[in-house]
Amino acid sequence: MFETSSRILVVAGMVNLLVGAISGVPMGLLRQHGAETVPKYLTMVHLGGLMNGPILIAVGFSLGMSRLTPWIDTTAAVVLAVASVVLIAKDAINWRQGITDEFAQHSLGLKLGWLFGPLETIGLALATAAVLSGM
Repeated sequence: MFETSSRILVVAGMVNLLVGAISGVPMGLLRQHGAETVPKYLTMVHLGGLMNGPILIAVGFSLGMSRLTPWIDTTAAVVLAVASVVLIAKDAINWRQGITDEFAQHSLGLKLGWLFGPLETIGLALATAAVLSGM
């Protein structure tokens, strides 16, 4: 039923959801112990996981429409899965380093962000082409 590309994306989506859920724990603990706010990039790890998870799962199911060769679908899936790891790593590094503005501070996380954008765009373009091929 599921092709390799769909399996990759569903697993990556579930891992993203798990990261989003787990990152909520330190957020809650910080607030419980009196912090008025939560670090910006911890919030970004949390939201990134919770937003990318459903996106990856949806794309995984959408690739079932593809009429392109499986290697194109799998390439799109791998690129999108890697992009999601890069996004979480970017924000986690910024959080752990105490970065408050990755652009102003020229953080390592910002350098990873430069990698995320093109990967996400390429992955989504390939996945969109794959879905449109099945129309």
